[in-house]
Amino acid sequence: MNKYFQLNHTHFQYRIWRNELELMKLETDFFLSITEEISRLEGTDREVKQNWFINQFHHFQRLIKQIQGELGRVEQELAEGVKEEKILNKEQKLDYQYLKDEMDYFEQDYRIVKAKFRDFIANSETISTE
Repeated sequence: MNKYFQLNHTHFQYRIWRNELELMKLETDFFLSITEEISRLEGTDREVKQNWFINQFHHFQRLIKQIQGELGRVEQELAEGVKEEKILNKEQKLDYQYLKDEMDYFEQDYRIVKAKFRDFIANSETISTE
């Protein structure tokens, strides 16, 4: 595989991650607002569970900012490498693998919490249609 194909693939993957993080940021904002609204409507019966979700979504918001910062730094280094014709060197490949692993773990954890949140919402007395 030539380096420019690898560069194009890497850049495309970074764009996908950036878009996924932005979507997750919007979702966490939305999920937090729903959780807070349910808390106001239902009182304290489910407060422990609601607080757990609030903490999880705040945690994801912090992680999103952190990963976006790391992604921006790595993209900047990649752009500087293109200028100096030193693209996808060993360090840049390690950065890519690190971000890939970090995104994989993040997405897995996020999916689990999101599924639990859907169950929580489905069992909410306030939203229930029964």
